[in-house]
Amino acid sequence: MVLEVSSTRTAGPTGAGLLLASRGDALTPFLFAELERRYPVAGILETELSRWQRLAVAAATFRPSRVRWAEQFYKSGLGYTLRSRNAEELRRRSAAPEAPVLQVHALFDVAGSGGSLLYVDCTHRQSAAAWPAWNPLRGAALERWYARETAAYRAARHVFAFSSATRDSLVDEYGVDPAAVSVVGAGANGGLPEPRELRGAAVGDAPNLLFIGNDFARKGGPDLLEAFTAVRRRFPRATLRLVGTRPDVVAPPGVEVLGRVHDRDLIGRLYAQADVFVLPSVFDPFPLVLLEAMARGVPIVTTASCGIPDVVRDQVEGHVVRANDPVGLTAAIVRSLADPARSASMAATARQRVRREFTWERVVDRMAPVLDGLLLPGPDGSSAGAQGRSPSR
Repeated sequence: MVLEVSSTRTAGPTGAGLLLASRGDALTPFLFAELERRYPVAGILETELSRWQRLAVAAATFRPSRVRWAEQFYKSGLGYTLRSRNAEELRRRSAAPEAPVLQVHALFDVAGSGGSLLYVDCTHRQSAAAWPAWNPLRGAALERWYARETAAYRAARHVFAFSSATRDSLVDEYGVDPAAVSVVGAGANGGLPEPRELRGAAVGDAPNLLFIGNDFARKGGPDLLEAFTAVRRRFPRATLRLVGTRPDVVAPPGVEVLGRVHDRDLIGRLYAQADVFVLPSVFDPFPLVLLEAMARGVPIVTTASCGIPDVVRDQVEGHVVRANDPVGLTAAIVRSLADPARSASMAATARQRVRREFTWERVVDRMAPVLDGLLLPGPDGSSAGAQGRSPSR
């Protein structure tokens, strides 16, 4: 893969504009498009590893288990270093090498004299505590990772956190100045779809549950299968569709495993046919699929995991239960199915909340106080970006 910096709009009033950096997260095209619409963007830095770099990191992190290998690869110190070198090279070659850099997550380091802005879904300390499978590092390697993280967070002009839980981790566990952290959320990718047609007043004894998630265990799949077996005692003809995953378990009666579905029209039909969307995550920084289901107007049952309480409030936008609680999950699903009018009302509230708060336009609105101070000229024609550290720091 050839390192490439994409030129976009010309620099703005400060002569620098903004550089955008990412390692390829699926949400970045939507965020970057809104940023480009609102601000002068001098370039996009594609920092992902080249083919030979990937081979080097793969060789250095090899494990017999593909799952463990993937986590070692993702959290590799060598990978962090190489992505940082890529980013720095691209920054120097860009049209505005002194511009501030907004980077998604903290898996590489790039700043330059313009400084760095971070957009972070969760910290490593959060994931290590709640989902140890995401923490393949031990001993000195783990301490080095934490040191890199801490240095990046504290050096940033500002950190935009997906959720209040991540903000709290940044402040309490990494010592970041509270004034340098803003909670900005995330947006529903691809805009807001049309809502499904409202279902009838009663779901009958054959309700349809829907789960969408690529990481079955982390998204609470085992708890969902246990709960679904109990739900079938109340609704014997209930069905559960699993999308995005093929769990290595024997599917109980009523469960349909669809695996990965790339047809967006089919996804729309699955939402339209669902009586409840269930996402019982054990750990989930900020699940965008939840925003999608809410935008479709599907009743929600989920868990109070990491960023989810920022999105779904219990008994307001849906039913929220503790993670790792199949009994509580069963009760919430049954309550949702047994009172379809109440469920439809909460689903309508959830859809309106997505439209009001969780679009990429609203995310950038929440970033704007910091970005305006960096990129827009003040009364004397200067800007915070030209004067050094942001006043919010």
